[in-house]
Amino acid sequence: MSRGKLGYTFLIGILTIALTVLFIISFRQEGDGTLIAPVLKSGKSLGINLWFPQNTLGVQINAPQITAKAAFLVDTKTGQVLYDKNAHEKLPIASLVKVMTALIALEHKSLDDQYVVSQRAADMEPDKMLLIPGERLTLKELLYGIFLISANDAAEVLAQGTTGDLKEFIKLMNDKTLQLGMKNTHIVNPTGLDEDGQNSYSTAYDMAILARYAIRNYPVLVEISKTEHIFIEGTPQHQDYDMYSGINLITTYPGVLGFKTGYTPEAGLVLITLARKNGQEVLGVILGSENRRDEARELLDYSFKKLGS
Repeated sequence: MSRGKLGYTFLIGILTIALTVLFIISFRQEGDGTLIAPVLKSGKSLGINLWFPQNTLGVQINAPQITAKAAFLVDTKTGQVLYDKNAHEKLPIASLVKVMTALIALEHKSLDDQYVVSQRAADMEPDKMLLIPGERLTLKELLYGIFLISANDAAEVLAQGTTGDLKEFIKLMNDKTLQLGMKNTHIVNPTGLDEDGQNSYSTAYDMAILARYAIRNYPVLVEISKTEHIFIEGTPQHQDYDMYSGINLITTYPGVLGFKTGYTPEAGLVLITLARKNGQEVLGVILGSENRRDEARELLDYSFKKLGS
């Protein structure tokens, strides 16, 4: 090989090494050694979802027979699918929508930021904190209402107060479904209530993606959702609030930490549940159930048994 060709080859090699080094430097290294592009760390939100359940499911031997139209349970660490019944069927999701409502609020506000209660929000029915127009509550206080009693008035306050425009908030909710890879989800309002014949819909699979993302990026939601009872003392800005959790598995199934319940006549009983046992974590979604409490218990037993717990 001539000197000219050798020099050219050497130069190409040097440029390749230099570009590789610059590429690596441009990434931020996480504590666990994972390289994360700066765009994913540039804002308050990670922005997109990098975790998905595995594509395969082993044989479901002696799986529970449930009334739910769809159910999906997954190991949140490995992505192993533990149970699947119609996981990709589009169904109404009722108040499970509020997980997305909480997520959008958390991406744009701080827990101590205050929201003003409007008359429209105070008039929301049926499940509510009984907010009074003109009151000011923090984001964290409103999240307790959303997760413990599925308060529609609190969800409406967050939607109005986070962006100042309800339509813009709903657009952010639907944009987020695309960012997270929730391909079969559409949201029409922040509460999950039926609206002019329209329902927010999703799948058990998509809701598992949403819940896992919210739990990992905002662990405060786990702390809130596992609260059995909270008394929020009155201040000059709002009355006192005394709330008990409607997620009864918290007190009847060891290891359950919440996460969200819901119901409308069309959606039936729906549930997202999170449970930890012997260092393992299972996330489950049940849609269209006639008995979500007992079925959730059976499915958790089945899933943890699969994991050897």
